[in-house]
Amino acid sequence: MHPLPNELIVALSSKEQLLLMRKARLIELKTSDLLINSELGQSLVYFITSGSVALFVSLKEGDLSKGLSVGLIGNEGAVGLQAALGIHSSHLNLIVQSPGFAYVVEARYLQSLIKRYPNMLIIFSRYLWVMYEEVCKIAALSHKQDIKLRLIHWLLISHQRCNSEPLFMTHEHISRMLGVRRASISLAANFLKSKHLMDYSRGYIRSLDIAGLERLMKV
Repeated sequence: MHPLPNELIVALSSKEQLLLMRKARLIELKTSDLLINSELGQSLVYFITSGSVALFVSLKEGDLSKGLSVGLIGNEGAVGLQAALGIHSSHLNLIVQSPGFAYVVEARYLQSLIKRYPNMLIIFSRYLWVMYEEVCKIAALSHKQDIKLRLIHWLLISHQRCNSEPLFMTHEHISRMLGVRRASISLAANFLKSKHLMDYSRGYIRSLDIAGLERLMKV
């Protein structure tokens, strides 16, 4: 198995892992890649092993220049998983934020496994509920006028999902994810840098004062 395994796959029994991996293929995730939701008519599920993928909702269908990211998925989970439960959505765009790898499985095959092994349904359903709560939190924060708090939250979950430094995120990318002007992100980032809560250069965020950022979120 890949040296950075997916936590959802690890939570399965040995037999369930073996059956899932029998039909899985490993792909590389590159920054700004738009993951396809289907291939040759088949819905796909991506189990992230490293890197992160943003769940981005466009204001206009097909237009990725304006919208809002409502979630960020790392090796703790998967994207497209709802298709394996018979639920389909055309509203979410899957955009790679940080490069890495993922296992890809056809949703139809995964759905057949879920029907045979109820434990898989329980594990995937619990994960989707946790993801739902994270989406709700991001949606609630989007109504706040304090761009600094929204930026801090995005930096914290990006660090948590990728669990690595440096992170590569330009101000333009973050502004698109948060649905705000690039100038607002630059001002907020400069403030955090002046307080030694983050250090960045040319899009690379080289260090974060996690404890300090978490304290600001609680104020």
